[in-house]
Amino acid sequence: MCYCQDCRAFARWLGTPDITDAYGGTDIVQVAPSSVTFSAGSSRLRSMRLSPKGLLRWYSDCCRVPMGNMVSVGLPFVGMARARLGDVPSSVIGPPIGINGRSAIGGMPPGAVARAPLGMIVHVVPLIFGWWLRGRGRPSPYFTAEGVPLVVPQVLTAEEHAPLYARA
Repeated sequence: MCYCQDCRAFARWLGTPDITDAYGGTDIVQVAPSSVTFSAGSSRLRSMRLSPKGLLRWYSDCCRVPMGNMVSVGLPFVGMARARLGDVPSSVIGPPIGINGRSAIGGMPPGAVARAPLGMIVHVVPLIFGWWLRGRGRPSPYFTAEGVPLVVPQVLTAEEHAPLYARA
């Protein structure tokens, strides 16, 4: 469960506030890019960045649904909004861990921590490294075989960026 201002700004930009909870958090599930497939509508896939060096944030341009967040093709890691994954039980993906709670709306949510807890980092880093070793970054539904994004990301201007954070 990420309470950072960037996740809220992306939800505002998309016009999909239903992916955030009362504290402004988004439940994100980490997966390897090669495990992501789109059964339909892949031609509608678009990407954006909130800033020139921000995460690649993928979405469907027809309904403005978030389709994944990632750093680059070289880092085999996609964060997907759990609200869009259907009824995947917690026994499969685990319970949410509230991170970036210091940025939550209305104060620190119950059970959240100010930053990413060490235990989560200790779990995620070997997971990503293992995906990298096993080549789980490709194929990726977000990039060509050569590692080029399927679409050029739209990078928000300062004028576009500012209102998304005004109501942080």
